[in-house]
Amino acid sequence: MTNEVINLKRELNSGITPEAIAACPHLANILAEAEQLGTINSGLVKASQVVLNNHADSPLAIILDWVKSYLAKPHPDLGRKGPVCPFVPNSLELDYIWLAEVKEETPTIERVGEIITDYCDNFMATEPVSAPESMNKAFLIVFPTLGEEGAAFVDKVQFKLKKQFVEQGLMLGEFHSKNQSPGLRNPDFKPLRSPIPMLAIRHMVDTDLPFLVKEDYPAEERASFLRSYLTHLGGGLSSSKFDHALNSVIEAEIQKSRELFNQVPQENLTAQLHVNCSVSEKELEPSL
Repeated sequence: MTNEVINLKRELNSGITPEAIAACPHLANILAEAEQLGTINSGLVKASQVVLNNHADSPLAIILDWVKSYLAKPHPDLGRKGPVCPFVPNSLELDYIWLAEVKEETPTIERVGEIITDYCDNFMATEPVSAPESMNKAFLIVFPTLGEEGAAFVDKVQFKLKKQFVEQGLMLGEFHSKNQSPGLRNPDFKPLRSPIPMLAIRHMVDTDLPFLVKEDYPAEERASFLRSYLTHLGGGLSSSKFDHALNSVIEAEIQKSRELFNQVPQENLTAQLHVNCSVSEKELEPSL
């Protein structure tokens, strides 16, 4: 998506007048691109509007009710005080949660990847765009038509796009009824289980570090995640979190180097060692 389209989206969200829009050069082309990519009619609805305009058994209303009754509330199995997601109560109060529904019956991974990437651009362009207010902003993209395949489908999309999101200082969370991701303080608690499959977009925060250092990520991806974490949050991290992230980057890079070394065929290593030894012997011969 071009910067012009993103800037236009920001101006529209901030209440630009029709006269100002009319004066915008190349407006027709920009609007056409924005309409094609779904940046203006993206189906995003604020949580407050879902309450007013959606039936109680609609997918968006069901998810919003789950957000309010589960994510925004304490849970006896959570392992700590406070709501399941500490940011949700404030986000609801500020009305900084947007919801959207993907209604395609048989979407492909590639198609949904395009849709979520477009929502990512929308997210970056939607007010508030500056911290600290923007840290309370979230998009919830709901997939009510995926059926039994919904859990695996959402997992695949999240896995495919996570690196792209983390590089921008964002997190893409996968939620569905079969999610096995454990709670940080109670491994038997599964906090990411939702009644309908969905993907959530929000800004990265310092407490996301445990989600980026998981050993089940390949070392190369883990190192990339952690470099992005330090790039976007390093200046505001506590010394303990900064040291943890930095040490984890070093460990991931060492592991990555070892894995690359182990991938080199043994005969290549032997041949290289022979060449190195031959060179060393020649260097040791007395010169005439």
